[in-house]
Amino acid sequence: MEKSEIKSFTLAQLKHLMGTPESEHINDEYLVGHGEATLEIFRYPFRIDAFMIGICTGGEAVISTNLSRYKLEENTLFVIGPNNIIQQHEQQRLSSYIIALSRAFIQRIHIDLKKMMPLLLRIAEQPVLRITDEQSRMLGQYIVSIEAELRKPATLFTQEIVGGLISVALYKIGDLLHQHFDRPEETPGIKDRADEYFKRFMLLLGEHYKEQRAVGFYARELCITPKYLTTVIKRVSGRSASEWIDSYVILEAKTLLKYSDMSIQEIAYYLNFPNQSFFGSYFKRNAGLSPSRYKAQ
Repeated sequence: MEKSEIKSFTLAQLKHLMGTPESEHINDEYLVGHGEATLEIFRYPFRIDAFMIGICTGGEAVISTNLSRYKLEENTLFVIGPNNIIQQHEQQRLSSYIIALSRAFIQRIHIDLKKMMPLLLRIAEQPVLRITDEQSRMLGQYIVSIEAELRKPATLFTQEIVGGLISVALYKIGDLLHQHFDRPEETPGIKDRADEYFKRFMLLLGEHYKEQRAVGFYARELCITPKYLTTVIKRVSGRSASEWIDSYVILEAKTLLKYSDMSIQEIAYYLNFPNQSFFGSYFKRNAGLSPSRYKAQ
């Protein structure tokens, strides 16, 4: 049997699972829609290689991403970046507008990434935000406009029109994020520098946690000492760099143990442990029980 890791979806697969109507205009690089769902398809952890943006208009649900749980309810905005592990925890109905975009699509529609990326990095730390009724209606109207364009017969400029409307929606969301995050800091110099190290550390961690668990590796990549990195990360997040590393590794290990058909030995090698015994000791130290006991629960 072929061994599977955490389930990953393409946008085409996600479109099919969500029951999005077929359209001659829709390609594999974006998904736009709205409606009510139980999010049943998200009850197991999964990844999608795309940015997912949602505006909740009714109902509620609890999801986890970036190692934390968040409540989605009326007038909340969520933005989830590519390859984050996402899971829905409570079977409740949720009404929402959704835009899912591949990185290639975002680059092709010429979004100003110099302005947008800092905002996307900030929301990665706080992926669910409260918004007002007016903001929710405004963003919803943009998505309805995109859907209306997709329902029309294709013309010479349909893709350009759709791309333009999506660009406007993204800039409106960016404007909203800028208003939320762009507030004066009490100690701008030191705090801004610490925040920047934290963002860069989290980006590196997301890329390398399967292979690198040493704080020294991340410190070298950031051109600072391990001691300084530990101090900065603790100051900004309340958790040390090693705690963040362990949390990422343990989350991946738990998910693989529960939802993949990989053996414990295969998981150990996948996460770059020298052997199953070393992985077992690490897992028990951080999770409080052995991998086999956790898998059997």
